[in-house]
Amino acid sequence: MLYHLFTFFEDSFSGVRLIHYITFRATFAAIFAFAVATWVGPGIVASLRRRKIAGYTKTGSDEVDSRRDEKKDVPTMGGVILLVGVALSGFLFARLDNPYTWVVLLSFLAFGALGAIDDWKKLTDTESRGISERQKLGGQLLIALLAIGTLYGLGNAQDGLPWLRAPHLKESPYALQWVKRHKVVEGESWNSLADRYLGSTRRAQQIAVRNGIDREFAGMAAVLSVAAGGDICDPSVPEAVFHAPTVGRVIHLPAPWPDGTDHHRHDLQVPVVKGFCLDLGLLFIPLGILVIVGASNAVNLTDGMDGLAIGTTAIVAIAFALIAYVVGRVDFSSELYLFHVPEGGELAIIAASLVGGSLGFLWFNSYPAQVFMGDTGSLSIGGILGVLAVALRHEITLFVAGGLFVAEVLSVIWQRAYFKSTRRAAIKAGAADATGKRWFRCAPFHHHYEMGGLHESKVVIRFWIVSVICVLTALALLKVR
Repeated sequence: MLYHLFTFFEDSFSGVRLIHYITFRATFAAIFAFAVATWVGPGIVASLRRRKIAGYTKTGSDEVDSRRDEKKDVPTMGGVILLVGVALSGFLFARLDNPYTWVVLLSFLAFGALGAIDDWKKLTDTESRGISERQKLGGQLLIALLAIGTLYGLGNAQDGLPWLRAPHLKESPYALQWVKRHKVVEGESWNSLADRYLGSTRRAQQIAVRNGIDREFAGMAAVLSVAAGGDICDPSVPEAVFHAPTVGRVIHLPAPWPDGTDHHRHDLQVPVVKGFCLDLGLLFIPLGILVIVGASNAVNLTDGMDGLAIGTTAIVAIAFALIAYVVGRVDFSSELYLFHVPEGGELAIIAASLVGGSLGFLWFNSYPAQVFMGDTGSLSIGGILGVLAVALRHEITLFVAGGLFVAEVLSVIWQRAYFKSTRRAAIKAGAADATGKRWFRCAPFHHHYEMGGLHESKVVIRFWIVSVICVLTALALLKVR
C-alpha cells in the first residue's frame, strides 16, 4: 500500500524513491511486523488471560502431560499476535497490484481463521475437543485448493498456457556449458563469443561491458552493429577496442540467461540438477495442495515447547526471504541456474514480515512462555510457508530448509507405525498382554529428549541449531548445481 501512496510524492521528495527498492521495503516490513507484534502482544495476552483462554493438547504421555500441567494457566490462541503483525506489515509494504501478494496473505489469514475456530471451541467449551480432525483437514484442503487453483490460473493466464495439460519435459532454460574465463584466439569477436557461449549475438554488448568496455560506447556500437548486421563497431572509437577483443586476452563470460518469455511458474525446481525442466501441468495442483497441507500440519506438530515452532519459523522464513529476492531478479536467478519468478520480489517482503512477526511473537513465547500460539498460529505459519514455497517453485527447498518440521512429522508417523506393527506381532504370538512398543519415549520426538532428562530450553535451542544447519544446507544447494 505504501508503495502506491509514496509514488505520488516522488517528484517532490527524492528520498521517497527508496520505496521502489525491495531490500528497503523488506527490511522495514520485518521491523514493522516486529514492532506491531510487540505492541499489540501485551494487550492480547491480557485479554486471553481475562477470558481464561488457556490450555494445551494432551500428548498421551503421563510424564509429559504432568510437566505441562504447570503451564495450564498460560493463555493460548496467541497466534493472533502473529496474524496482526505479519498481515498488517505485508499489506503495507508489499505491492498490492501483484496478485501473488493477495494469494499468500489471504491464505495466511484463512489458515489462521481455521485454527482460531478450533482453538476457540476447545478452550471455551470444556466438553468440546474443537473441530474434528476430518473437519480440520477438510478446511485445510479447501484453503490449499483455492490458493493453488489461483496460482495455477494466474500462471496460465500470464504465460498464455492451456489449463488442461499433462506433465511433460521441457528443454532446459540454461546452457549446460558455462565458461567463466576464456582466452581469445584469432578470428573471435564479441558477437561470435556471445553466440558460441550464450546462444545469442544480442549478448555481445553485455560481454563487452563486463570486460571493461565503456557502456555508452558499447551501446552506440551495438546500435550500429544491428543496423549494419555486423559486429560491435563504432567508427568514432579505435577499431581495436570494439571490433574484436585482443588475441590472447583472457575475458570473463557471464552465466547464460534464461528465456525471458518463459517464467516456469509450473515447472519443478530440483536442487543440484540444472538440466532438468518438468512442466507439472495439472499435477501442479495436487502437489501444491500436498505441500501446503503438509507444511501446515508439520508446524502444528512441532508446536509443543516454548519458542520451538516460532523460532524455527523465523529461521526458515529468513531463508525464503533470500530465495524470493534471488528468484525475483533475472540476473541472480540466471547466475544460480534457478527459475526466474517475476513476482518473487514482493514475496520476499511477505517472508520478511513473517521473520519480524515471528521474532515479535517469540518475545512473549520464549521460555517461560507468557502465551502459546495454538492452532491459530501453527496452522497459519505452515500454510504461509507452503504457499510461499509453491509460488516460488521451491517445494523441495522447503523440505530441506524445514527439515526439523519434516523430522517431527516423520517421528509421529514412525511411532504409530512401529506401535501398530509390534502390537500385531504380539497378538499373533499369543501374548497374554498384547500391546505395542514405542520407538520414541514420546512423539513428536522433541518430547523424547525432554523425557530423557534434557531441560526444555536446552532441547529448543539445540533444535534451533539443527534448523539453522538445515537452512544453510538448503541455501548451499541453490549454488551447487
